[in-house]
Amino acid sequence: MRLMRSFWYLGGPLGFLLVFFLLPLVLLLGVSLTEGYPLDAVASLGSYRELFVNAFYRSYLITTLAFGLTVTALCLLAGYPLAYFLVRHARRSYRPLLVVVVSPLLVSVVARTVGWTIMLGNDGTLNRLLLFTGLVTKPVQILFTPLAATIGMVHVLLPFMVLSLAGVLSGMDRSLEEAALSLGADRMRVFWRLTVPLSLRGVNVGCMLVFMLAIGSYVTPVLLGGGKIRLLAPMIYDQITNIVDWSSGSAMSVMLLLAGLAVLLTVPLASRAARWL
Repeated sequence: MRLMRSFWYLGGPLGFLLVFFLLPLVLLLGVSLTEGYPLDAVASLGSYRELFVNAFYRSYLITTLAFGLTVTALCLLAGYPLAYFLVRHARRSYRPLLVVVVSPLLVSVVARTVGWTIMLGNDGTLNRLLLFTGLVTKPVQILFTPLAATIGMVHVLLPFMVLSLAGVLSGMDRSLEEAALSLGADRMRVFWRLTVPLSLRGVNVGCMLVFMLAIGSYVTPVLLGGGKIRLLAPMIYDQITNIVDWSSGSAMSVMLLLAGLAVLLTVPLASRAARWL
């Protein structure tokens, strides 16, 4: 009873998660175990059987996971140096640079995507620059390709990685690095043997956020990829809204959720293994 009084303030958030998060997931799982139109559906595992048997659907799942891993890796490679610079070297320029980093979150996703469309088009800024410098003799097809979708998603999700890493890096005890330097270790060794292992918590959080947002993205991959990249999120949308096959769309959603969770469970394992390298 005393424990319940101590955590009374959790009632509101837990109730909100129960009604607006767990309950929809339970309903989604229930619909995925049916077959037919929503009003006259019957219990069936046909949707899951089709997902496992049909190589067409498996290719969508594999492409979606590969897309999420690629975006996550690029965000980590670009975000770690940026977060490190913000925390350790940016002084007066910290706030302006931080505004630049989070600026994609302040603009509508549609507006950002239209901006990239103008940038990456055959007559866009990037192709004009390539033609002007003489690196190419004709416009390069970048827009409406998987590359364009990847570039757009990295731009959208990079702030999540940078903020996750910056929060951990700013909380690290600088005296540990100073002690390592005073004992004869060079800065590169201190970075790889001390700074990176101590910042793996931020790496884990950033990778989880970016990966889950990437595999569930819809607007940016559709508009920049031009339908040439096979992702599950647009396919789920088509199954539910256009084909009106709720059971298949729900089964795909459940499979995407489980596959994403399976990948996320490997992130802490990978970070533990990295500490022993």
